[in-house]
Amino acid sequence: MKVMVLGLDGATWDILEPLAAEGLLPNLERLRKAGASGELGSVFPPLSPVAWTGVMTGKNSGKHGVFEFLEHDHNPLSGRVNSSRAIRSDLLWEIAGRHGKKTIAGGVPMSYPPRPARDFPGFYLGDFLSPENAADFTSDPALFAELERAVGPYRAWSTTIHDGGNEAAVLEDLIAFLDQHLKTIEFLMGRCDWDLLMFDLMATDRFGHELWHAWDLTHAAARGREAELKALRPRLIEFWQTLDRGIGAIVAKAPADTAVLLMSDHGFGPIEHYVNFNVWLLEQGYIQLQDSFYVKQKHWFYRHGVTPQWIYGLMSRLGLAGHRVARFRGKQESKLDRLGEKVFLSREHIDWSRTRAYAQGNFGQIFLNLEGRQPKGSVAAADARALLDEIKAGLLQIPHPKTGEPLVEHVYERDELYHGPYADKAPDLTIVLKDWTYRTIGLHDFTTHKLISPAFGPTGDHRMQGVLVASGAGVQPHTAPRGANLLDIAPTVLHLLGVPVPADMDGRVLSELLVPELAAHADARAEVEHDDSAQPVGSAYSAQDDAAIQDRLADLGYL
Repeated sequence: MKVMVLGLDGATWDILEPLAAEGLLPNLERLRKAGASGELGSVFPPLSPVAWTGVMTGKNSGKHGVFEFLEHDHNPLSGRVNSSRAIRSDLLWEIAGRHGKKTIAGGVPMSYPPRPARDFPGFYLGDFLSPENAADFTSDPALFAELERAVGPYRAWSTTIHDGGNEAAVLEDLIAFLDQHLKTIEFLMGRCDWDLLMFDLMATDRFGHELWHAWDLTHAAARGREAELKALRPRLIEFWQTLDRGIGAIVAKAPADTAVLLMSDHGFGPIEHYVNFNVWLLEQGYIQLQDSFYVKQKHWFYRHGVTPQWIYGLMSRLGLAGHRVARFRGKQESKLDRLGEKVFLSREHIDWSRTRAYAQGNFGQIFLNLEGRQPKGSVAAADARALLDEIKAGLLQIPHPKTGEPLVEHVYERDELYHGPYADKAPDLTIVLKDWTYRTIGLHDFTTHKLISPAFGPTGDHRMQGVLVASGAGVQPHTAPRGANLLDIAPTVLHLLGVPVPADMDGRVLSELLVPELAAHADARAEVEHDDSAQPVGSAYSAQDDAAIQDRLADLGYL
């Protein structure tokens, strides 16, 4: 049996269901009716490096060691881009490869650089975390050259952004980007010998980030532009029909003994406000600033609203916002940029010797500044428990600005979310908001001067509810997943391939989706063949490549 896993990155039933009901996605609907479909839960945080590492390993972050795009090693003043070298676990195709299975892997976040560096068990194409023009972007340069002759110059990522007026151009770019990746899959599956094909379609994620307000005209960013954005509706639908036609062509080309899994690493929904917990931590005194005239001057500008958000808004109105927060990360390309850079309050101005806690990350992660852990830790281990309780209690008292109800739904402690040998790298607290139209940001460069502020840049962001469709060989028709999440993909794929599932995987085989003869043996587990701690650790990037990828992530809205 062969297994095909197509990542419809960020796809949500909120978009797909209505289109399918209108008969606009016939291939997707045919697969659903012939097989199984339902929700696929993401992991927390529902962020590409964590989600896709979970897909590739079947394990939580405490076992594989990846918690965000950047690894800070508890140093708030440093951070390197995570790569496959940071994953302290065997990957799905490495396990399959030891049993003679060959894989086509393309565009899978966190898969670069290819592991192993030589003799990849099949064919490999890099992802959006690959350096530009990387020599190891592909495992077979000759075949890659043949691919480019068939589909044109290959694009591993798209950073096109709407910036309140560029929606039509973004849409055309994303349709072309999606179409090329779909044709790439068609080409590779007919050209390579494979047992497992795993390819992530980044375009569907970019659609959600950049065009949610064009799809959902009730979004605050669509206000006053409804007629203009409504005119884009036919092309917005065409984007999803391009996906549907591509899926149809790919499945039609697959051998009859192929199990097809369509899945998203997370769902999507609107964002209209940012919540910056470093503002709250500063206001509550958990963050302390340096006591100098220079920093007091920057703090004065900050309190009066001179922040990256303000400069970005001004530049957008002047038509100068070609980049987003990246402009405030070393891209001072104009006098206005340079002026903003000179006055912004940033992490460099924090007095770490007196700071007790800080936020760092995309989803409300808070770290205590512990003695012996952080370079300038100020909190004694004996005081940590009381401080955690104090911060949690304060966070739960923050009111929703519209309803007055608590804004925060839950504050998780590290051990509630993560377990394993690398759980000590996790944040001490993780905040989950009740209203996900409010999006947490944890950049302690003080992007805004308000705890809650209007969102700028991307208009959509990740949700916990993704999609799953299974069809083809080994799949029981008319079934639905029960409580499935991303960690279940790896064991299910291995089981379908006839490969023993390692006992240390956190996920389970989705036996409820399988035909009886496969479901009967779904609980079998194998002894772990490799010592995960022996996997390579460290950066895959030069300092120059790391900086360039961090700028790319900033343009994508993640830094």
